Parts: sequence; structure tokens; C-alpha cells
Amino acid sequence: MSAKPIALTVVLFCLAAAGWAQKPESQPGYVPIDELGLFPRDKLEVEINIGPPLLRMIAAGTKQDDPGFSAVMDGLKSIQVQVFPVKGVDTGAVKTKIDRAVHWLEGHGWQSTVKVRDQGQETYVYLKMTGDRIEGLTLLSLDPKDEAVVINIVGRIDPAELGRLGQSLHVPQLKNVPTGKKKPE
Repeated sequence: MSAKPIALTVVLFCLAAAGWAQKPESQPGYVPIDELGLFPRDKLEVEINIGPPLLRMIAAGTKQDDPGFSAVMDGLKSIQVQVFPVKGVDTGAVKTKIDRAVHWLEGHGWQSTVKVRDQGQETYVYLKMTGDRIEGLTLLSLDPKDEAVVINIVGRIDPAELGRLGQSLHVPQLKNVPTGKKKPE
């Protein structure tokens, strides 16, 4: 066998291995939402699953018009969103499932950054950190009069860009996540 096919085989193997390493499931910020069993899939009002190929395509497609947004999208590995309407549902059972998910996150090294409990509504925001880098964000929210939401964003996240990401993706829960930066007056 000549060196050329061997080199090609090695290159293909390395490319395949690199692609495997980039799967969202292998990233530190990934949460197996379906395995947590929060909401019945057939009852979801909204379900979004954006993986690496689509995120790269969005980053490339917006690079000229909005380089900042393109850079944000380029750093992400996946975005998962599930919205479950709670009208006519036992919200106590939904709250119990969200509490279990909160314990799962805490048991897997996620850091709580926001906990809001106001008039029956609850919102939790957790970050997965590697050193001082944010590798994932998970938001769990319950409004007992409207809906329950879970969002998992995997990849390199700049907190200052979360509101922008939420606005661009029409995810209102991300618009109000504190970034630690003062708003311009």
C-alpha cells in the first residue's frame, strides 16, 4: 500500500474524530432534556433543536450583515428549547419535574446564577463553567397560568450577548438574563 492512501485514511479518520468530538452531547454544557422527562413531547407547544451544522450556516450567513451575532452563533454547539402549555395541567407535577431538573443540574456541576420566585412564577438560570469560560446555559421557567420552558444553550457563551441572542431567536426568557454589565444610559 502506498503512502498516499494511508495518509488519506489518517486524514479522514482525524476529520471523523474531530466531528465526533464536536457533537453537542459530548460538550460540558449539554443537558439531556429528553432524558430529564420534563414535558411530554407530544404536548409541546414549541420545540427547537438547532445543531452544529445549522449554527455554522447561520454564523456564515450573518457574517457580513451582523459580525457580532455571527461570532455568537459560531461559538455555539446547540440550542434546545421546549415550551409546554400548562393550561389544564397539574402545575404541581410540572413544578416537581422542574425541581428534579434543578437538582440534576446542581448534581452535575452547574452553577445557579438566577433564582426568581414571584407570585407563583419560577425561573432558574444555571451556567456550566470551565474555569472562567461559560460552556453552557440552562434556563427553566414555570408560569402556572401560561407555560413551562426549558432552554439549553451549549458552547462558548458571552453573557453580554445573551439578550441579543434571545431577541434574535425570539426567546423572551433570555432577554432578561442579567449580564453583569451596566446598561448604557
